[in-house]
Amino acid sequence: MAASAGKKEAAWPLTMARYERLEKLGEGINGEVFKAWDTEDNLIVAVKRLSGSGDDGFIISGLPEVMREAMCLGACRGIPSIVQRRATCVAACQREASDSFIVMDYVGRLNLRGYMQRRVRRRRPFSEDEVRRIMKQLVEGVTAVHAVGVLHLNIKPENVLLDDGTEDRKQKPKKGPVEADVSDELKEDRIVYKIGGFGMSMKGRSKRQPEVTILTPYSAPELLLHSCEYDDRVDTWGLGCIMADLLSDTGVSTFDGESDMEIMAKVFGIVGTEGIKDWSGYSGVASGQKSKLPGGRGISRLRHKFPSRKLSAAGFEVLSGLLESNPKKRLAAAEALQKPWFHNCRRGFTGFFKSCVVGVLPEK
Repeated sequence: MAASAGKKEAAWPLTMARYERLEKLGEGINGEVFKAWDTEDNLIVAVKRLSGSGDDGFIISGLPEVMREAMCLGACRGIPSIVQRRATCVAACQREASDSFIVMDYVGRLNLRGYMQRRVRRRRPFSEDEVRRIMKQLVEGVTAVHAVGVLHLNIKPENVLLDDGTEDRKQKPKKGPVEADVSDELKEDRIVYKIGGFGMSMKGRSKRQPEVTILTPYSAPELLLHSCEYDDRVDTWGLGCIMADLLSDTGVSTFDGESDMEIMAKVFGIVGTEGIKDWSGYSGVASGQKSKLPGGRGISRLRHKFPSRKLSAAGFEVLSGLLESNPKKRLAAAEALQKPWFHNCRRGFTGFFKSCVVGVLPEK
């Protein structure tokens, strides 16, 4: 749920006085993110405001939720492909419904969704080599996150930020709309992709996890069926969705839908239902959820959607492994990194010529 359009921005408490709010970068279901100037460190930072009351149209984030996110970010400290937390500010008296703040490194002016849409507008589809480079960074990041015992649970393009090294974080910018920031040229050969958006993340594992009630077009099939039997592979499904989005050249989610039912229809209409029905945890899914699965033969149509002229056999091995509806057969992030696609960069004359043509098109 988004805050009302034109609604006055909430005031920041005195504990946040060192941070000068510059502009709003975006928002999610539980808060909003601002670009800010740290007056003590003389540095641009990102400040995430988490609603403590819900009066502003966002889902309430109490102390447990804030500390869970901060703890997960803390566990990921030092991982290069993860947005780093700098500070956490919570109200001293939790009996009052006060906002909380997480201060993070400012990464850049654009997220992966915006970048994909930008490429669509300019009729510049991603080559397979470009998709490979992006996915390698993201899979490496998720592998590192899982290695420290964290599940992200919300891998999607909006939570992937781009850093092309063109912004001076030690130079205080003029106040202005975000659009003014993203109009400049991107140094595409220098882009580093960093994962943020840890609001739904959790640390630790158990046989039965808390039910994930907030579902998106990037939610894994077991989550769409409201199963509590899930593990790290819910994140690799999200990676597969991003890979499909990059290859589709539409700028929108491959499994986009207005409701959970529409998302499920898109997901199982492409990957089929054979895998999920063969999953050992399927017997524990409520019958009411099973009834939502689409009918038909349930055979995967993924290769039909991404034929060999669009994606090589090695690339399809990765895509189909990430978008495997049976969680037990789905690739883990570390397994995906071992696939030949990430280590064989030979692309032939056609791929080389295509990338050269793309490279000379100016960013305007």
